[in-house]
Amino acid sequence: MDSAVDDAYTVVEALFGPESGIPWWAWLAPIILIFARLMYPLMFPEAAAAEAETDRRLAEFRRERDGKGKDKDKGKEKDSGKKGKKGKK
Repeated sequence: MDSAVDDAYTVVEALFGPESGIPWWAWLAPIILIFARLMYPLMFPEAAAAEAETDRRLAEFRRERDGKGKDKDKGKEKDSGKKGKKGKK
């Protein structure tokens, strides 16, 4: 257990320590980008809503293109129901 803790401490010291190859200020950019991505919907609600609408329309287009659209499914259900009734008589 002690060796695992020592190894972890060595890795963290190599990344963040005074002798690391990465300066302290270089770690700020990824952290800021992560928080900016998480805060984007709160800072720009109109843009986030438009992006969500675009994603929804794109998903609907893909479903229709693949033959899984709303209209095609409804037509299949109606046709299959009629065929089943005719077969039972």
